[in-house]
Amino acid sequence: MERSSHREALVSNRFIQPVQQGPGRAGRAWSSTEVFAEGQWQSVRVQLEARGWNAMQIEQIHDQLRQGWPLSLAENNVAVLSGHCPIKARQLH
Repeated sequence: MERSSHREALVSNRFIQPVQQGPGRAGRAWSSTEVFAEGQWQSVRVQLEARGWNAMQIEQIHDQLRQGWPLSLAENNVAVLSGHCPIKARQLH
């Protein structure tokens, strides 16, 4: 009896999906209904814009948040990947 060498992909429970408060939208448009640990996406996006992140970096940070990264690590990852960190990128307290 020959065993198949292919393994079925197991679904990981490591990351959770952001909570949707309404029906999902198609496409990559920013949605104010996505809620992450740091708050609603719309609020997070406004904070990122105020700290000088550009639109492409903000979308990359959004992708990182969707994958389950905390905001501080998502910002750090994007800064490293893009080779650019906004001057005002410090956390606002």
